[in-house]
Amino acid sequence: MEEKENKELEKKKKKLRYVGVYDSIYEKIKDGEFEDRLPAEPELAKLMGVSRMTLRQALTLLREDGIIKNIQGKGNFIISDGVKWEKGLETFGHPVYDSLNDLIDEVEFQFRIEPSTDYTNKVLERKTPVIIFADRWYKSKGVAKAYTLSILPVETIKEREIDLNNSEELLKYLEKEIYEEARHSNLKLIYSESGNFSAIKYKISESNKCYLVTESLYSKNKYPEVHNKHYLPIEHSHIEINRKI
Repeated sequence: MEEKENKELEKKKKKLRYVGVYDSIYEKIKDGEFEDRLPAEPELAKLMGVSRMTLRQALTLLREDGIIKNIQGKGNFIISDGVKWEKGLETFGHPVYDSLNDLIDEVEFQFRIEPSTDYTNKVLERKTPVIIFADRWYKSKGVAKAYTLSILPVETIKEREIDLNNSEELLKYLEKEIYEEARHSNLKLIYSESGNFSAIKYKISESNKCYLVTESLYSKNKYPEVHNKHYLPIEHSHIEINRKI
């Protein structure tokens, strides 16, 4: 009986060992010992004084808790020190600024005017003769970190009296005014590997993995005024929804 109890106790100790490793790595992240990413697994296992299996169990928990992300072939990158974000996608605001980890200090912007297609009629929920496609690249210290494609019907431009000869008017509307005026929005979140392809001019993701947040914004009528496709690289962003009763 005593031998059986000792075996069970040993199993529990082994099971809890990875929890201790989790705590140790987490403390080192908070203390700034690890900056952008963790050491390679063999080095980290040696540093923690545990087997690779125990380390991997701890790393799995860290990934589940949103502290690190694994990028295949590159390692485990730190995405959070565990501090709760002030807000998530439950608030009515710009998804790029609400979800990107990096501080955006520049928005590169350009737009073009084209005839509508079956696709644009579908996402805008109406037939319209002319469409404005607006590209936005969100940069931090000169490096593109996210990309948004906006689709607007010509009716939105007319109703808002936006002067397309002044691109700053359109950019201000897309970045700020629509979020102040819209009454509601519809968001859909999917996983995408087409972010770099869609962003055209810049490579926004080293891992080629992105969150794609599609967003339709409604204001004065039943049709969307703007339809956005926000590409947020997984290694540079967080998706969080804080639900309250």
